[in-house]
Amino acid sequence: MTAFTENDLKRLENLIINGQKAIETRLTSLESGQKAIETRLTSLENGQKAIETRLTSLENGQKAIETRLTSLENGQKAIENSIGEIKREIQVLEIGQTEIKGEIRTLDAKITGLNARVQLIEASVGKIPDLAEKIGEVKNWKQIGISIVTAFVGGVIGWLIRGK
Repeated sequence: MTAFTENDLKRLENLIINGQKAIETRLTSLESGQKAIETRLTSLENGQKAIETRLTSLENGQKAIETRLTSLENGQKAIENSIGEIKREIQVLEIGQTEIKGEIRTLDAKITGLNARVQLIEASVGKIPDLAEKIGEVKNWKQIGISIVTAFVGGVIGWLIRGK
C-alpha cells in the first residue's frame, strides 16, 4: 500500500470541505430558487383568486343585466298590449264619429226643412193684416163667405205644412 502523506490528507480534506461548501452553496441556491418559486406560486394563486373574484363579479353583473332585460321585455309586452287596446278604442271612437257625422247630416236636412216651413209660415203671417183689412172692407155676405172659406183653406194648408 502506498503511504499517504499529510499533505495528501490536507488536500483531500480541502477537497472534501470545498465539495461540501459547493454542495451547501448549491443547496442554498436551490432553497433560494424554491423560495422564489413559492413566492411566484403564491403570487399566481393570489392572481387566480383576484380573477375568480372578478369573474364572480362579472357573473353577478350578467345576472343583473339578464334580470333587467327580462323586466324590459315584460314592459315592452305591456306597452304592446296597451297600444293594442288604444287601437281598439280609436276604432270605436272612429265608428262613433262616423255615426255622429251621419246624425249631423240628418239634423242639417231637418233644419233645412224647418227653415222652408218657417219661411212659408212667415209669408202666411205677413198676409194676415191684408186679410183682416179685406174682411173689414167686405160689404156683403158673399164676400164674407169667400173670406171664411179662404181663411179655412189657408188654415188647413198651414196646418198640413206644420204637421209634416
